[in-house]
Amino acid sequence: MKKLILLSCSFLTVFALSAQLRDDHLWKDRLLLLFAPSEEHEALQRQLGLLTAQQAEVTDRDLKIYQIYPDGAQHPDGGRLPKAFSDKLYHRYDISTGDGLAVLLIGKDGTEKLRETQLVPPEQIFRLIDSMPMRQREMRKRH
Repeated sequence: MKKLILLSCSFLTVFALSAQLRDDHLWKDRLLLLFAPSEEHEALQRQLGLLTAQQAEVTDRDLKIYQIYPDGAQHPDGGRLPKAFSDKLYHRYDISTGDGLAVLLIGKDGTEKLRETQLVPPEQIFRLIDSMPMRQREMRKRH
């Protein structure tokens, strides 16, 4: 009985974390989910470097970057997230934990806009975002 209760609590925690991710960002932020075997993965570090060099563009597009690994995840603010959170995202987005880099762009509406298994030039991400109707409205409103 105790195992069932713990399992139920774990499931609810993972569900709550996944729902919280969606609720925290829906209609406010675009998400870039970077899945990699580890924090040190070369392609992940290269992707992060490319994005960091374009930080003003990332910020302008309300883009929040999550790093997800088989043993946990990193919040855009640098905080660590539990393995249960990363497990849920691997499952939800059908990502194999043995694969290399996977890059997913999630729009403000919560839908997947891009999926790649290799480095993505930031300009490609920005062009895609800039072509979205919501982004077009944002740009008109700001100017």
